[in-house]
Amino acid sequence: MTPKKIAVLGGGNGAHTMAAEFAMKGHTVNLYEMPQFKSNMQKVFDTQTIKLQGNIPELQGPVKLNMVTDDIEKAVEGCRYICLVCPAFAHLGYAKLLKGLLHKDQIVVTYPGAFAAMVFKNVFGDDPDCPVFADANNLPYDSRLVAPGSDTVNVFGRNPINIAFLPANKSEELIDEMREDLFPFEKIYHDVLECGLAIVNPDWHAGPVLFNISNIESPWTNFFLYEDGWTPSACRYNIALDKERKALGRELGYDLRPMEDFAGRPEGYEWTWQDLYKEGHGSSGLTYICGPNSLESRYLTEDIPYGHVPWVAIADVIGFPMPLTNGFIDIISIVHDKDWRKEGCGLDELGIRGMDKETLLKWVRTGEK
Repeated sequence: MTPKKIAVLGGGNGAHTMAAEFAMKGHTVNLYEMPQFKSNMQKVFDTQTIKLQGNIPELQGPVKLNMVTDDIEKAVEGCRYICLVCPAFAHLGYAKLLKGLLHKDQIVVTYPGAFAAMVFKNVFGDDPDCPVFADANNLPYDSRLVAPGSDTVNVFGRNPINIAFLPANKSEELIDEMREDLFPFEKIYHDVLECGLAIVNPDWHAGPVLFNISNIESPWTNFFLYEDGWTPSACRYNIALDKERKALGRELGYDLRPMEDFAGRPEGYEWTWQDLYKEGHGSSGLTYICGPNSLESRYLTEDIPYGHVPWVAIADVIGFPMPLTNGFIDIISIVHDKDWRKEGCGLDELGIRGMDKETLLKWVRTGEK
């Protein structure tokens, strides 16, 4: 591996972990957080150091970074990779922030993508110096900062991740280098549309969140999703939503298996609620994760507007019905007293309004409208 210069954008659990791991691999790593959130990680700004601890033997100890900054131009200058690790609601803001700063020899990788490549490409437009955009289908880690503002991260486990490119025809050229430099991506999706439809979290969290709303919003309940909320009925609901999502994928020519890939299940596997229950309840990598303890958790404010909402927007473009997913969006919109279809990542944010199935597939595979 030839060491590279990498910018990691974001100040959360995953960004801290990723920046530290890349530095441990020998890369030159710049960690960026937006100025308005700098105070949330002041200790890391002061020491330029992140400490890893937890269940992964190779991810242990203090790691010095090249730079921790709130200056986006300094963060991305000369970087081969710009790795975006942040909630999906920040993707559009980052796209606007980075427009004009990047060039065609750079690669923007988002973890998890959640259609970020389409949002970025829609903002960057037809700029001939446009970088390549890539979406991963998951965060590489289960990890948590030990406390708000801490420089120490507990890493509970690793997650298998897959990747897609926009334009899709860049995958063969770049994948070997990126597997060596970044992560051993297991699968290359046909395109970022398939990758976005294969994000595991929206349907993985849905049933436990929906059937435990009262516990999540109760200040006297210290709720643990996988210990307390991963119930048989919740698993049945997850499977039903997932089947609807897979049917949309088949309409577009994809064989989606997001929960199977996440859990390492073989080809042809079909979930029973009993098996899904065992996968979440008692998992050494998941059970210890506390929360959600608020209706503002990303399990609701990210999964629905930036997972389910773009799924039904894509379904609308090709005329495919998704009644269960639409119903779930309606319920959570009532819970939040918001119209998540308007406030989430819809047709305009994705840049697909007015498209049909043919033009949609052409755009994600060639980058041309």
